[in-house]
Amino acid sequence: MRAMVLRGKTLAVETLDVPEPGPGQVLARVLACGICGSDLHAAKYLDDMIAAARRSGSTQWDDSVATAGMVMGHEFVAEVVKAGAGAEAWEPGTRVTSIPVMIDPSSPTGMAAIGYSTKFPGAYGEYVLMSAPLLLRVPDGLPDEVAATTEPCAVGLHAVREARMQPGETALVMGAGPIGLMTLLWLKHDGVPHVAVSELSAERRELARKLGADLIIDPRETPVLEAIQQATGRPAPPVVFECIGVEGTLQQAMDLVDRMGRVIVVGVCMQEDRIMPMVGINKQLTLKFVLGYTPAEYAEALDALGRKAVDTSPLITRVIGLDELPAAFTALADPRDCKVIVMPSR
Repeated sequence: MRAMVLRGKTLAVETLDVPEPGPGQVLARVLACGICGSDLHAAKYLDDMIAAARRSGSTQWDDSVATAGMVMGHEFVAEVVKAGAGAEAWEPGTRVTSIPVMIDPSSPTGMAAIGYSTKFPGAYGEYVLMSAPLLLRVPDGLPDEVAATTEPCAVGLHAVREARMQPGETALVMGAGPIGLMTLLWLKHDGVPHVAVSELSAERRELARKLGADLIIDPRETPVLEAIQQATGRPAPPVVFECIGVEGTLQQAMDLVDRMGRVIVVGVCMQEDRIMPMVGINKQLTLKFVLGYTPAEYAEALDALGRKAVDTSPLITRVIGLDELPAAFTALADPRDCKVIVMPSR
């Protein structure tokens, strides 16, 4: 099969063996896979990601990952091609997705990540292995490219659930990239009465407008807090979602949130950062760092997409083929793009 492989800092489309499904596994043909910011980080900062994982107590990667080659891609929808022993209930042709994890008894955790493993290839290729107990059937009528947004949609859902929004509370979303916009979608889905979005890119501000933001702010032109005060009559938002993940934005979130407020850290900053703890102490802030989603939240996101309770289609700005994928990693530095979907058959 053809797949894009990361070796060190080099991305290239290569020909690999088609994996064979083992017991409890299915082999599936990839229909669509989204490009994730985490993959962009891995291509640029893989050594830093490995070091941070180890400091966090993770055994996800060993020393071989930087040189052995890794097929990334974890935001996928696929079609069952072949079932291993015990997975025969999943018939060929069935469209499926799942949390990007393989059940792996040989792993210390019993699990291995799809797309961040040298053992199991991700979905930036023509085929992917999946664990049958984790499969979810994709609703009929849901386009492949939209189904491929289930994973980031679940990330936004998890961030909103972890915020524990209270009736009448307002929110600020810092950053209108894919995850910021997914967060916006779920805030409005859950009935939050006023959601402000702060974003530098004009194209992404327009996306936020289409997706229901109540206030869109270009922070270069209007002080964010001043704009929110004028729109809501309140001194500051009680909840701020930091969805940018660059040096300095965490402190900005702490400055913008109201006293006794909550900062939900969704953006991934790959460098060391500095904050002023006395600001957090004086305002008695809660900082909540969030990661991923639960299996139930993933299923909820897929169901919501199938029922059109949330609509992620406006976020999809480009659909590309496998050969275009390495160049797309570079192009995604351009904020005019939002969510780019890879269809290996194109």
